[in-house]
Amino acid sequence: MSDSQSVTIVRRWFEEGWNKKNSKLIEELFSPSFRADGGPHGILDRLGYKQYFEAVHLASPDIQCKIVELLDAGEYVVSKIISEGTHSGSVKGIEASGEFVSTEVIDVWYIVDGKIVERKNAEFDLVGLKEQLNQRVRFESE
Repeated sequence: MSDSQSVTIVRRWFEEGWNKKNSKLIEELFSPSFRADGGPHGILDRLGYKQYFEAVHLASPDIQCKIVELLDAGEYVVSKIISEGTHSGSVKGIEASGEFVSTEVIDVWYIVDGKIVERKNAEFDLVGLKEQLNQRVRFESE
């Protein structure tokens, strides 16, 4: 069974965007009115999400998102991924720890007319991430 268009878009974002560090894909896949809500960054528009994407890649240049599951619900896709990488870069006052970190992330993506309109974070283990970094860090959403 082949993926729906919505699942294909979300899969492409993880595989070609996050894993290949292709921030230009945001212009292609994300609606100009895109909104990201939740997770370590709080609420962001498309430009803010691109800046978050770039900051994460500065902090962890080897980051990879392993897709565990993509659930198709028409215009909605629920993604469960494992984000892994080495915290080797300092960003936003958080010094590089050199620690390998692994975080499970669950998001709900809303796609309309082939564009990602919204991403709502359903689960992001901030406590676990902080423990792995061996630091008391403060994220935007706290």
